[in-house]
Amino acid sequence: MSEDDQKNMGVDLGEFLEFYLLDSQEQIEKLGAGLLQLEKEGNNIALINDLFRSAHSLKGASGTMGFTSIVALTHSAEDLLDRLRQGKIEVSMDMIDVLLEVTDRVKAMLGQVEQHEEINIEFQDLVNEMKAILNGEGSNPKSNQPDVSSPQVEEASEEFQPLDFLLSEEEKTKIVNAQSLGHGIYQVDIKFDPNTLMKAVRAVMVAQRLDGMGSVVKMLPSLEDLENASYEGASLLVYSDESQQEIHEEIMDVSEIAEVAVHVYPAVEMRETKLQVTKQSGAEEAAKAEVAATAAVVTQEEKQPVNKTSQPAMKVSQTTSVPASSGENHQVHTIRVDTARMDNLINLVGEMVITRTRLVQIGLDLKDQYKMDALVNNLNETNVYLGRLMNDLQESVMRLRMVPIGTVFSRFPRLVRDLARKTDKEIELVLKGEDTELDKTVVEVIGDPLMHLIRNSVDHGIEQPQERLAAGKPEIGQITLDAYHEGNHIAILISDDGEGLDLGKIRKKGIEKGLIGEREELADREIANLIFLPGFSTADKVTDISGRGVGMDVVKKALNNLGGMIDIDTRRGQGTTFTIRLPLTLAIIQALLVEVSEEIYAIPLSSVLETLLVNRKEIKMVGNLPMVQLRGNTLPLISLQEKFDLPTPENPGEEVFVVVVGLGDKALGIIVDGLRGQQEIVIKSLGELLNNLPGIAGATILGDGKVTLILDIGSLIQDILVMRKS
Repeated sequence: MSEDDQKNMGVDLGEFLEFYLLDSQEQIEKLGAGLLQLEKEGNNIALINDLFRSAHSLKGASGTMGFTSIVALTHSAEDLLDRLRQGKIEVSMDMIDVLLEVTDRVKAMLGQVEQHEEINIEFQDLVNEMKAILNGEGSNPKSNQPDVSSPQVEEASEEFQPLDFLLSEEEKTKIVNAQSLGHGIYQVDIKFDPNTLMKAVRAVMVAQRLDGMGSVVKMLPSLEDLENASYEGASLLVYSDESQQEIHEEIMDVSEIAEVAVHVYPAVEMRETKLQVTKQSGAEEAAKAEVAATAAVVTQEEKQPVNKTSQPAMKVSQTTSVPASSGENHQVHTIRVDTARMDNLINLVGEMVITRTRLVQIGLDLKDQYKMDALVNNLNETNVYLGRLMNDLQESVMRLRMVPIGTVFSRFPRLVRDLARKTDKEIELVLKGEDTELDKTVVEVIGDPLMHLIRNSVDHGIEQPQERLAAGKPEIGQITLDAYHEGNHIAILISDDGEGLDLGKIRKKGIEKGLIGEREELADREIANLIFLPGFSTADKVTDISGRGVGMDVVKKALNNLGGMIDIDTRRGQGTTFTIRLPLTLAIIQALLVEVSEEIYAIPLSSVLETLLVNRKEIKMVGNLPMVQLRGNTLPLISLQEKFDLPTPENPGEEVFVVVVGLGDKALGIIVDGLRGQQEIVIKSLGELLNNLPGIAGATILGDGKVTLILDIGSLIQDILVMRKS
């Protein structure tokens, strides 16, 4: 749609660009996921119809916004899916390949739109490939089926003369909007049997059939004229998503209809109509809402019969309710909020938590000085009530940040499918726990580490089909991606049933690189963890999938930055499982405050297992690590005073406090001077310069206004594992 057309309609579609982008991206994701499902299920007609509607809605919304390149590409995809749903061709690997490539190109085009750039991505090659499939090249055409697209129902013939339906402004607007959405506009000419007595009744039956397939805009002659004159037939102007052949067959089922001709009606020029805009009726707002709905179409619902004056039912994503043509208000129960606004809300709640903490501290200080003062008691009671309100507010806001991990998992079926084809392997990806929720910040970062692990499983884990058969395994390998809650953490498992890690080869490479000694005894799990060291690789050759010695160390670093960790369990010939554990949220947490050399540190309470009071004489050195016996097990210790090079206390006591922390099946004791109690804290970033400090996850502000560092438990545990090996 040109700018002139938009001006003539009285609206600016630019303000609806955000809606268009969000909904178009959703349609593309649905197309991609649906195509992968179609590849597995074959000719699933319900799924094919869903894919067709997604392509059609995407084309229509793009046409409304004037993005002709996207319209042209999706129109070809729509034609291919239409031929597929008509049963004229069958699902093939070539077809899935080209349609998946269409989704990739459209994603790239939408990226240019989002950056307000001109769309300049080539797509004619894909159009040509789809035309080749439609012509029976590289696909499985059903040549034994008759071509039902007869000349009278496929394109308007040269002899066809479109009828002037004398449309009103309202009727023109309906046609213009239908054109913008990509609906087919048809003139349906019917001819009655010569002996038909009740022609008006037959015409009404035809109109009802057409309303069930779309919407009738106008019929000539009128019903009254049909009853009072000797007309041989009638003409109806309709718009519909159904094909001309389907419309033709539907009308021919009406009794006493002798002939039906379905013609493509010429496009109605935008300049021929203007939306009626009057301040008295508030129609300007209604018109903008209608165009917003048009630009933000997500998908058409299953077609349902509608009356003559209604539009086809559509699912519209809007932040406000859109008035229906009948005048009723349909409330929309979901809204979209910009992530920047959400982050700002989280920050404000965080500042309120800090302010409440300060108020509580002030109240306690006043109570120490004025124990019997009624105002001080009232202040503390109010602080308690404020604390309850803040807890409820914090929980509600944090829920807004929680998103299902399935939004990340949905990327990987396509990745596994493409990698499997590239490596000539048969692989099935099983997804579990997609509804498991975690903080959106974690979701945004976890995608790349998971991608590296999945690529590793495809390239190094799953064997070639012939190798699997020789080993007595199914020809199709399996990779499983699972997620579930584990206390205040989320566990993500990436497992495969491949050949497992060659621990002997990994150990040999570790000795060659000087990472371990030849006589050093290591558990299998410790040997496996060597693959996370920078530049470590046992690949015999470098491929474009993996084997360059990069990726696994990136995984570990990214997870450490999130306060998480990764573990490996592998069995030769049976497979490998990577287990990732991450905190559910990275914004507001409960923490245990500890004192070390007059400094205060915060330990995330979700990682705290217990606290101990240990006599210094019970601490023994094992190698270069201090240890203490805890219920028959050896617990490694780390001193924060030594870790952060803090001053040694002048008169250290005989006993020290030890905070036992754990992540997964690993535990560590942190030696501190004292415990300061539990407190709710807001995690603040240290900025780019200080963001990667060893053992530090961030900072917070206490009730007295002082800045306190937050310990990174995952990083500290990883340090202990490294010290054990050295």
